[in-house]
Amino acid sequence: MSKYSGKPYRVNKPRTLLFEGLSNLSQIRDRIDTMPADLQQRLGTVNFPDNETLAFTAPGVGEMKFRIVERTEPEAVRFLADTGVVPIYVTIGLAEAGPEATDVSATIEAEIPMMLRPLIGGKLQEAADKFGEMFGQLNA
Repeated sequence: MSKYSGKPYRVNKPRTLLFEGLSNLSQIRDRIDTMPADLQQRLGTVNFPDNETLAFTAPGVGEMKFRIVERTEPEAVRFLADTGVVPIYVTIGLAEAGPEATDVSATIEAEIPMMLRPLIGGKLQEAADKFGEMFGQLNA
């Protein structure tokens, strides 16, 4: 399994509070509605079919849906994108950076054939960085 870890994104909130927000996606959905328009535009189209699933449109890929499959309180929430071809796991990690600060990062894991890694590895690394940033901004 190939693994791509994103850069941490610092959020000035306690880790337990961020974990609660990630565990129930309805809280994030409510936050998006109150964000400034420029930030909403940067996030793009993000939908929440239910409290366990988020969906968005990725350029060149189309719509992707991620469903929560595991929660490790207060450290991580793991999502699965069942693309029909290769399952992709995204783990949002929450590392305590102080009593009122948390580093949010994403790790993407996928079973990618060796010959395709050079072609799509860079895109998955970029996606890992963007996931951490997106979840950090949604919870800032």
